[in-house]
Amino acid sequence: HELRTPLTTFHLYSDMLAEGMVQDGEKRQSYLETMRREATRLNHLIENVLAYSRIERGSARAQHEQISLGGLVERLEPRLHERARKDRAELKVALDEEGARSLVDTDLTAVEQIVFNLVDNACKYGLKDEGERVITLSVMNGGRTARIEVCDRGGGIARRDVKKLFRPFHKSACDAAHSKPGVGLGLALCRRLARALGGEVKLDAQRTEGACFVLELPVVKER
Repeated sequence: HELRTPLTTFHLYSDMLAEGMVQDGEKRQSYLETMRREATRLNHLIENVLAYSRIERGSARAQHEQISLGGLVERLEPRLHERARKDRAELKVALDEEGARSLVDTDLTAVEQIVFNLVDNACKYGLKDEGERVITLSVMNGGRTARIEVCDRGGGIARRDVKKLFRPFHKSACDAAHSKPGVGLGLALCRRLARALGGEVKLDAQRTEGACFVLELPVVKER
């Protein structure tokens, strides 16, 4: 279903545009924007499925490089801001000076995929219909680990769903009932990628507002 829906939309709209059935310029632009959005959604879904498949087969190969947390945030920000804007949301970034100087030795592509998945989930499930639509990305040195938090101000995670959050292909009853996009693979992939990097992804159960997911990565020890 998740593959068929964007493909069906793309096929239908492209046929209508190619056959000259859409004469109104404003409507044509709307169709093109929908096609671009569906193509992005499909690409993200395929990236997750392929990455998960590589991990399952044991063929995933990490390519580590050393980078400061400040440099990591600079690399991540443009794509994350763009993702938030697509849902009329604002991404707020918090990074202190000490954290910015901290070094991690990690696979940047894997980290980018993890953090993007967390922000993507926050956009899909953690934005209010009314009021301020904000997602917060906080990056800090937690001592032995770098801590990257992605928090929203939505309805949070139902207690009955907490234990199942990181199971592959799991979606909560609420998400399924409201036809939220996705196949329930993002968080399972995030956790497996993080553990392959010597880190962890978890839900911060202490937060009382919204949902807050935490990526922890080993910090390079100072000599």
